[in-house]
Amino acid sequence: MPNSHKMKNRILLVLFACFIGASGFSQISIEEEGTVSVMMNDYLLKNRQSSQQKAWRVQIITTNDRRKMENAIAKFEKYWPEYETQWSHENPYYRVKVAAFEEKEDLYAFLLEVKQHFPGAIPVVDDIEKSELVE
Repeated sequence: MPNSHKMKNRILLVLFACFIGASGFSQISIEEEGTVSVMMNDYLLKNRQSSQQKAWRVQIITTNDRRKMENAIAKFEKYWPEYETQWSHENPYYRVKVAAFEEKEDLYAFLLEVKQHFPGAIPVVDDIEKSELVE
């Protein structure tokens, strides 16, 4: 395993640096390779610019009947007009997902409420626009 070998070398280097630094004989500076800096900067920039992220939604229905899917959306919007609904069709099923929560723990109270009208509702992970997150 080359990674564990590199990790052991780094640990030894840090220990050596601490020993030398504590004894006052010399200073050691560790410089990051240019490619690592470039990769980290690219990663940070991409994540700042991305408008999408993984988040939790509540899936209220999965059905192969379009009318049932449309009725579920109408029923949901009657009770919770403040939340967005989103449906998709992956042949042969229609899926309706609602709301968007950054953390799973944040959706539990809402899920319990929804289950009163949609007993089959489940939490699911989805790619969402950051602007869709429930505050």
